[in-house]
Amino acid sequence: MSTNQPSVLITGANGFVGARLCRKFLNEGFQVFAGVRKTADLSKLDGLNVEFRYGDITEPKTLPEMVTGVDYIVHNAGLTKAKTNDRFFDVNEEGTKSLFTAIYEHNENVRRVVHVSSGAASGPSAGGRPVTEEDEPRPLTAYGRSKLAGEKAALSFAHRFPVTVVRPPGVYGPGDREIFTFFDTINKRIKPYLGNCGRKIQLVHVDDLCRGIFRAATKPVKSGSVYFISENHAYTMKELIALLVAASGKKAYSLVIPAPLFRLIALLSEAAFRIVGATPMLTLEKARELLESWEMSTEKAKRELNFVSRIPFEQGARETFAWYRQQGWLK
Repeated sequence: MSTNQPSVLITGANGFVGARLCRKFLNEGFQVFAGVRKTADLSKLDGLNVEFRYGDITEPKTLPEMVTGVDYIVHNAGLTKAKTNDRFFDVNEEGTKSLFTAIYEHNENVRRVVHVSSGAASGPSAGGRPVTEEDEPRPLTAYGRSKLAGEKAALSFAHRFPVTVVRPPGVYGPGDREIFTFFDTINKRIKPYLGNCGRKIQLVHVDDLCRGIFRAATKPVKSGSVYFISENHAYTMKELIALLVAASGKKAYSLVIPAPLFRLIALLSEAAFRIVGATPMLTLEKARELLESWEMSTEKAKRELNFVSRIPFEQGARETFAWYRQQGWLK
């Protein structure tokens, strides 16, 4: 390994966030190893000067070769949708445990490992104030509980090598398919007012998230530190929808769905998908999550990582709409 050029392994490198992370580290002069499964779609990495390392965090025997001899590791691989709750834990908890065990046993010189968790692990904000890293986590969903379990697995190695945990909220930007649904709905001229529209939501543009993760990897902070990486402003649901409508350039019409009705829709959706053996798009747990306030403090990241978001949602939404249209995802 070159002594002049630092190296990084990024797990889940072929995904939406992973591919952007590869670009960020390449731009910062790193040698980038893309950790992917052998069956992965690598199209998002086309044209990037990365070296592939094949491994699957649910198959421990594939991991030693993947983690050896790199300076930094960003564990970005994870599962956001699953047919069963057990599957979330198989990947997000047990997979993390297997990866960190492999790092401990096969990379004694690793400088730092960043574990990419989720705001879902901490749970929603309450009492009209943003949640902080010091608050007791109270995840609402099996996904959130599995991400919290993954954090605990990662942090159990913090006395063996430097570990940092980052918790992003909902991530959006060019290429995203998760929050795309909201862009698509607005593009169809519908303003979906779900439940209490005064609740607060915080998001992060993918490029800001990648900057934050890079800082978390390269800043010599105390091992075991946890940070929220987010836009430093929370919006009410009503404000977010207004910004999306403005970014779409279209007139939209209000569709008001009270919280009880939204929960009923989610319950029916979940039942229908289960009957045909498919992964439900909307579950009762997900509905509960969407109806809560998600406001997080970014003060610790600002203080210790010198990280402040650069892309306000107004700008990011315009850029994202333009990308979706350019790619033909939206008309």
